[in-house]
Amino acid sequence: MVNVGRISPGMIANQVKRQAEGFVSMYYKGLMTCDDETCKYTTRSLNLRLVGDSERGTVCPNYPRCNGHLLRKYTEADLYKQLSYFCHLLDTVRCIEKVQIEASAKIPLEKELIKIRPMVALAASTIQSIRDRCAYGWIQLNDLIVFV
Repeated sequence: MVNVGRISPGMIANQVKRQAEGFVSMYYKGLMTCDDETCKYTTRSLNLRLVGDSERGTVCPNYPRCNGHLLRKYTEADLYKQLSYFCHLLDTVRCIEKVQIEASAKIPLEKELIKIRPMVALAASTIQSIRDRCAYGWIQLNDLIVFV
């Protein structure tokens, strides 16, 4: 018989992974929306027409009726922020450091977090590995340094 009502660390890690994969999937759908309030044209394909000094792929396909530009609905920054939020949410070590409470109340909080830590450790490591694969968080030093 299966224990009903019991949540295992694997179940939590699986749910976190499924949520993260949903956000990654949303990013890779590549939906773009026109920034003009009256148009709101949505597409997944780029318009390669050039109009004036606009970049290729940014002009709304409804031009000349619409003067808007296509913008990504869910950007790399949005995805990275979401994955970082999951990491922050499941980080029980930094939770204690960030909370500013009295010393007398901190000890019971630490005891409760020690009980929770084994339950969320697998989920935390799973989401951190997904976030660490994302190149958005990496700084390329070659791009920052100008050689003369």
